[in-house]
Amino acid sequence: MPEILQFKIPIPPLPIQEEIVKILDSFTELEAELEAELEARKKQYEHYYKKLLKVDGDVKQITLSEVGKISMCKRIFKNETLASGDIPFYKIGTFGKDPNAFISQKIYDEYRKKFSFPKKGDVLLSASGTIGRRVIYNGEPAYFQDSNIIWIDNDESKVLNKFLYYLYAAVEWKTEGGTIQRLYNDNLKKIKIPVPPLAEQERIVSILDKFDALVNDISIGLPAELKARRQQYEYYRGKLLAFEEFKK
Repeated sequence: MPEILQFKIPIPPLPIQEEIVKILDSFTELEAELEAELEARKKQYEHYYKKLLKVDGDVKQITLSEVGKISMCKRIFKNETLASGDIPFYKIGTFGKDPNAFISQKIYDEYRKKFSFPKKGDVLLSASGTIGRRVIYNGEPAYFQDSNIIWIDNDESKVLNKFLYYLYAAVEWKTEGGTIQRLYNDNLKKIKIPVPPLAEQERIVSILDKFDALVNDISIGLPAELKARRQQYEYYRGKLLAFEEFKK
């Protein structure tokens, strides 16, 4: 006899089964409604994203070279990396994720002092592989792979970093290379971006921040609510389907 046929399952009276199914169905329906609402909000977000960042003929445009100097960290060689250590070292494969390499505090302190290093708030950008991934540097100790991860040394006198962060997602990057695409500095410098007044940039950032939190932030907004409902469903499913064996 197949082993699966020997498994025992609880069989409460039919009215109780119906009530359990009704309760669990209500959780499933609520989850489906939240997923549909999240999808609708994502489409709404994309609509406003394109609309707010649309280039208007009256809006001044400048090249990225006019925003600031394109910068990168000093090269870290393989023999300078550690499997574990004090300072996370982000390579192109771990950019925006968890690090799998580290450098010593000594190298970090020395290189940060002597060479280019991002300021808190600078927008880090992937220039190899998946082009255009961006991360806002949070100021915590970390080091980034040279040439593959770059940033513009921006004093925010013309463009807010957060506005630049959103613009990057709408840019059509001109890349070169074969299997692994690259975004070279010369091409990056020539890219033109719209630069409305700073007050207008702040307004646009405020709107997009709200949409971004609503559809992407797992600690607030719809993703958080959807996660909570799934956990609630799993909790009640476990409770409702847990029965003590009846002994004759």
